[in-house]
Amino acid sequence: MKLKLIISLGLSLVVASLMAQRITVLDRSDLQPIHQVSITNQGHSLLIVTDGSGIADISDFGNSDTLYFSHVAFQPYSIAKTKVTGSDNRIYLTEHVIRLDEFVISANRNQERKSDLPYKIETISAKEIQFENPQTSAQMLEQTGEVFVQQSQMGGGSPVLRGLEANRVLLILDGVRLNNAIYRGGHLQSVITVDPSLLGSTEILFGPGSVIYGSDALGGVVSMQTFDPVLSTDKKVLVHGHAYGRFASANLEKTGGFRINIGLKKWGFLTAFTYSDFGDLRQGRSRNPFYGSFGERPYYAERINGKDSMMVNDKPWIQKQSGYSQYSLLQKVLFAPNQDMNFTLNIQYSNSSDIPRYDRLTDTVNSNLKYAEWYYGPQERLFASLKASLSNANVLYDDATILFAYQRNKEERVNRRFGKTERKFNFETIDVLSLDGDFRKRLAAKDELQYGISGDFNLVGSSAYREDINTGSLFYDIPTRYPDKKGEMFKIAAYLSNNWKISPVFTFSQGIRYTYVLLSAAWSDTMMNIMQFPFSQSVNQSSHAVNGYLGWVVHPGYNWNISLIGSSGFRAPNIDDIGKVNDSNSQDQLLIVPNPALKPEYAYNLELTLAKTFEKSVRIELTGYYTWLIDAIVLRPFQYNGQDSVWFDGVLCQVEANTNAGQAFIYGVQGSFRAQLTRTFSITSNLTYTYGRVKENNVPLDHIPPIFGMTSFKLELKKFKGDFYLMYNGWKRISEYSPSGEDNQSYATPLGMPAWYTLNLKLSYQINKFMNLEGGVENILDQNYRKFASGISSPGRNFILALRASF
Repeated sequence: MKLKLIISLGLSLVVASLMAQRITVLDRSDLQPIHQVSITNQGHSLLIVTDGSGIADISDFGNSDTLYFSHVAFQPYSIAKTKVTGSDNRIYLTEHVIRLDEFVISANRNQERKSDLPYKIETISAKEIQFENPQTSAQMLEQTGEVFVQQSQMGGGSPVLRGLEANRVLLILDGVRLNNAIYRGGHLQSVITVDPSLLGSTEILFGPGSVIYGSDALGGVVSMQTFDPVLSTDKKVLVHGHAYGRFASANLEKTGGFRINIGLKKWGFLTAFTYSDFGDLRQGRSRNPFYGSFGERPYYAERINGKDSMMVNDKPWIQKQSGYSQYSLLQKVLFAPNQDMNFTLNIQYSNSSDIPRYDRLTDTVNSNLKYAEWYYGPQERLFASLKASLSNANVLYDDATILFAYQRNKEERVNRRFGKTERKFNFETIDVLSLDGDFRKRLAAKDELQYGISGDFNLVGSSAYREDINTGSLFYDIPTRYPDKKGEMFKIAAYLSNNWKISPVFTFSQGIRYTYVLLSAAWSDTMMNIMQFPFSQSVNQSSHAVNGYLGWVVHPGYNWNISLIGSSGFRAPNIDDIGKVNDSNSQDQLLIVPNPALKPEYAYNLELTLAKTFEKSVRIELTGYYTWLIDAIVLRPFQYNGQDSVWFDGVLCQVEANTNAGQAFIYGVQGSFRAQLTRTFSITSNLTYTYGRVKENNVPLDHIPPIFGMTSFKLELKKFKGDFYLMYNGWKRISEYSPSGEDNQSYATPLGMPAWYTLNLKLSYQINKFMNLEGGVENILDQNYRKFASGISSPGRNFILALRASF
């Protein structure tokens, strides 16, 4: 009996001793495990890394060793090994606002150290998204303080990068282009179809990215990556998940969702779903009396007993008929037959309710509402891809990615004039097939070659009809938005780039890409008769472009970083550019007509970045750039059958079309300041200034935002995080608005769009390892404001409450 007791006691001591050698590294603010934390000793004779559960075995370190913990996103930490057990075998790390060794993938579609790249790149982590609680991906981008976002309605958000917007900014999702043949040049709301709660990370690359990504990447690239399945590292089934619910007061938001991961040794499954319901948006009530009732909603349309009526809004600060709902589904399956290859099946589906086009619903004619109805039908997006990732190094590559994808998008526009019984419908479908191959080969220890090929095919369908809402009769005698007989676009390209770290001081990178584009469009006899187009019934275009870049990164010492890059980009006209029929802004009585003679536009960019880090705790960065646009595509007055104005929809409209306007230029400055003042307190500030002109007549270029930025003060303690921040915009004077109409002068004050600022507070408390409570107040002072070029006023004081559970 005594022997058994002694053996049992001995085994217990052994197990306890072994357990004492295992530590868990956790995030101080949310108690979540940190993956890939490097742990070494004072002589760096031993290095281990935490696993996916934040666990590491430190038994190989000597009892006299001091352990040093480091991670790119966290502040370094050290502790004597003998004191680890006194900390309950748990090590808590605090985030660092300066991340010098961060890795990014957007520059060359492969993981690279950010400090070795000449581009300006902003990253947004899943943790930051969760803490900030953006309602849409557009708001997620805006909260960085480095991306301006325009809004025509609450169910929208059009990001602007360096004064370029819509189809001049490339959106990437899981490595696949979202830009398609009907991405328009005005204000584009497509980014909101991607729910931010499904994103594991987002990267924003500023400036032309056409060498790696091809057409459209003139202002930059927004690369979004959804969560990936995680495999089990042992024989046990790995199951973890996340669920949340959120309420926001400004639009009575009710959002909920879940994400669950099941990991086996070779198979991984990830399923996620979110649903959001947004009521009518409340604008701020603290007004500048100089602007009177600007932005208020005094009336709205309602149909009563078969008659349209203008109803008095007894709460004009409530923007009636702005609400909508949306849901998103994500399913991924990962198969890893061995360590050299894996395959990922990625299926996504998102849809929405009808989304009111709020700006149009506020248009008036002789003090009467112009529209009784104007809304986008459900925005439906289907996305499916199959990706093969290979790391079986051979003579051709060290690693490779092959990505095949299919997308189908549906768009619907519905409008009816006030007092009329005729409701008009425009339907568009777009099917996209794409194939990308990206390869990387190490030429030497510090010399890497990336190369790849890509191709995509776009098929556009467009139809239109009108309905008598009293009789239900349908009439197919109105113009379609796009060519209704045929709309096709095909692109094929190949690229080559190289990143050569010549020395610890100097890195040289360069790249070149060739792209060939075919476009084919045709209108039916019906459309030709309706519109009397002054050109042939079909259009066939081909174009090609060679783009390149040269970049230098210098680390001269004393914690200075200097980068210089010269790059070019291009955008081939798409179906929207050459073939659209649209009354662009009924308030201004403009009609946009097709222009089959349109040519590609080109961008040439030069930028310089200077950055200085002080004592690893303060970093100041300044980027200046100048972009030349050649054959810039802009809206300009146009002759249509020899006339500059035509009757359309009962209104005499000035005719405009997309034209190549010769040359334009944009220059600007982006500055950032980051300071980790103490282990728990940090400051971040970003500021962007942009200026653009069309050289012909020196008129303002459209989409150029006013000066804007953000300043944030963060406090991070154990289980707690707080962020008090300011968002601010300068004046946009009416004289600085583009004459094209794209800047929406009719939705501004007579003097332009006033400057504004908001004070905001976000808080997070980790109740335990499984439960997190988040809250916040946006626009604390309830300021009334509207963003430049927007047709809806921004939210007033907004209280946010969210509860999250993880397991």
